[in-house]
Amino acid sequence: MPAFNPDDAPVAEGAAASDGVPVIDLGGVAGVTDRAEIARVAGEIGEACRDWGFFQVVNHGVSPAHLARVWDETAGFFALPRPVKRALERTHESPWGYFDRELTKNIRDKKEIFDIGPEVDAAQAAADPFSGATPWPAERPGFEPALRAHFEICADLSQRLLRAISRGLDLPADRLDRYFAGGHTSFLRLNYYPVEDPLSDLPESARDGADLGVHHHSDSGALTVLMQDQVGGLQVFKDGLWHNVAPLKGAFVINIGDMVQVWSNDRYRAALHRVVAMERTDRYSIPFFFNPSYDSAVDPLVDLAEGAHYSAIHWGEFRRKRADGDFADAGKEVQIADYRR
Repeated sequence: MPAFNPDDAPVAEGAAASDGVPVIDLGGVAGVTDRAEIARVAGEIGEACRDWGFFQVVNHGVSPAHLARVWDETAGFFALPRPVKRALERTHESPWGYFDRELTKNIRDKKEIFDIGPEVDAAQAAADPFSGATPWPAERPGFEPALRAHFEICADLSQRLLRAISRGLDLPADRLDRYFAGGHTSFLRLNYYPVEDPLSDLPESARDGADLGVHHHSDSGALTVLMQDQVGGLQVFKDGLWHNVAPLKGAFVINIGDMVQVWSNDRYRAALHRVVAMERTDRYSIPFFFNPSYDSAVDPLVDLAEGAHYSAIHWGEFRRKRADGDFADAGKEVQIADYRR
């Protein structure tokens, strides 16, 4: 019997569809000090991590003007001619820049991306293969400052959320901070899901069919902070069904990744998610992947009386192997199940 493919599962309808991803009010600009409010947010995030692995946050303190600027620069970049974008193409050796042939589960996704890495010094760049310079489009002078600002905003929000997750696991709020010390390997991605195949200018023999925007997967790092536009198409897998993550203007969609699953010793699970292919309207989304520092060793921290479910994972090696799966000729896409005891 062939293995079950989650992409074959139905989409939730009726009562199941109304049971949507939780929406959590973060209480405004980052300086919440009220203990009851801090406990409320941590409790709601903990429930969402346990039940869904996904939630949306509102009242997060990021200005609408900033978000509008980021959307404008994102759309402007992807509207550039294909040769201009492909001149900024990333490679297996250089991880940042443009790409239109990414694989998920060894199948091409119907999308274009632009990946933006952290700003690092020369010493860190030499030691960390996920460092290096991001190539910026000269045709869009406002692109770099807008996206650099967004990178820092998302890093700050991610740390706040991770501290709430730590509290929800009955750990000290700063318990997970050490895994990001010395330069975390986070990155910002711009996604463009066009109706037209991004490879339509190439001969058919040079492009396999791409039937989904992104095929089902879990994110490898700690957590993801996502802006999605109002088109829709993001789905999360729960209880044997795909659930649409309804666009909520001004909200960030948050999902936990594999490293939170390991730290929580499976108390929280990184949810499978995907993006359907666009058939009528182009779609944009902007995820920020909050990742540990390269040399971090990630292992279970809670519920250890019943035993650790995972061996320690060297984050940098795990990230490298997962990234290899993006390229057809580079290697197998590793999973945390490979580290399960």
